[in-house]
Amino acid sequence: MGVSTALDEFQASMDELLGDLPYVRVYLDDILVISETFEEHMEHLRVVFTRLSDAGLTLHPKKSKICADSVDYLGYRLSEGGIEPIPSKMTAITAIAPPRHRRDLRRFVGIGRWLV
Repeated sequence: MGVSTALDEFQASMDELLGDLPYVRVYLDDILVISETFEEHMEHLRVVFTRLSDAGLTLHPKKSKICADSVDYLGYRLSEGGIEPIPSKMTAITAIAPPRHRRDLRRFVGIGRWLV
């Protein structure tokens, strides 16, 4: 099994495990649980943790944020205020020199597409 296939298989497994939960978004090993209230969030987490445990999967505590007002997810900062690119990523993008060649322009446009 190649790396590409392994990632596809893992994503399919995670989708099967958590995909029916409307308050969960999963991209590979990045799991986002969205809730309106603290009590609701505790219940959502209980369901997610139980499913992960039953599947033999564990979480890395230092990589986890629980009950956060904002979270960085897949290159974006999500909060009650909305969705925005992570500031450190924007700093890196604004530091890019203006394109001088067609190749540079294509690279810059590719980065811009990621933001949209």
